[in-house]
Amino acid sequence: MTPSEPNIVSTPRALFRPDPVIGWSLTPGYQVNVGFRPGVVQRIDPDGWRHVPGSDGNKAGLRVGLYGCSFTYGKALADEETFAGQLQAQLPDLRILNRGISGHGTVQNLLQLRRDIARQAVDVAVFNIIGDHRYRNIAHPYRMRQYLAPAWHRQGIEHVPVARLASDGRPEIVYHPIWQPVTRDAVFHIFLPDDFMINLASAAVLNLVQETAQAANMPVAFALLDEMDPAFNRMVQDRLDRVHDIATPHDAHHRFLPDDAHPNVAANTHYANGLLPIIEELCEQYSGVRL
Repeated sequence: MTPSEPNIVSTPRALFRPDPVIGWSLTPGYQVNVGFRPGVVQRIDPDGWRHVPGSDGNKAGLRVGLYGCSFTYGKALADEETFAGQLQAQLPDLRILNRGISGHGTVQNLLQLRRDIARQAVDVAVFNIIGDHRYRNIAHPYRMRQYLAPAWHRQGIEHVPVARLASDGRPEIVYHPIWQPVTRDAVFHIFLPDDFMINLASAAVLNLVQETAQAANMPVAFALLDEMDPAFNRMVQDRLDRVHDIATPHDAHHRFLPDDAHPNVAANTHYANGLLPIIEELCEQYSGVRL
């Protein structure tokens, strides 16, 4: 296989393909060569999810779904360096499933959880949260402007699922076309809800995640991965059960700075160590047996 072959790309975004439910998914069988880390290759399995070494589809053991965005996917990381890969190495009797897709927010993670429940594909779940999700969970102009990049249209991605709060405070999921040219130049700030209301929308979606898992008798936990918005993190901790703050600072020790702002290997080791007892507790709750 050579770099000129069509199933080798240079960025996770080039993996995206349209998905009618979650907006975009990953293309099965593709590989990503990380440009600024020679020799680092990321693999997408035939089922369309990031490869986790040691998590064989024919393997017995509880299936642990890790839901999230590029932090969970592991941008710029080799398969074994992601916190999913590190957890699989530490918990060989389990199947760790990496459900991270770059650019996704909690709404998309919830929709994927619903899919996995319907397909009986996951036994326990961990939702991994970053502060930027609060902009992805609603049709915020900051986020909608990013969809104006030509790559989204070349790949045929048409819409994004977001949340609206009904009059009773319950979230409703709606689909917005990503091609919204008016967001490029218009000034919306005076019309936008304040930070508390934006945070509240994400809290409502996370509450729906919790209710969805409970209805399926699925143990679920939440992990905060960054500290970019401490007020958002505090609100999530106040409003939900089983929220664990395993955040890392935005600094060169934990990020691929200056090449990339995503968490590096050290940060992912920190995440894996923080998630290990959480996953053990969830699996014990599911099976009644201590790992």
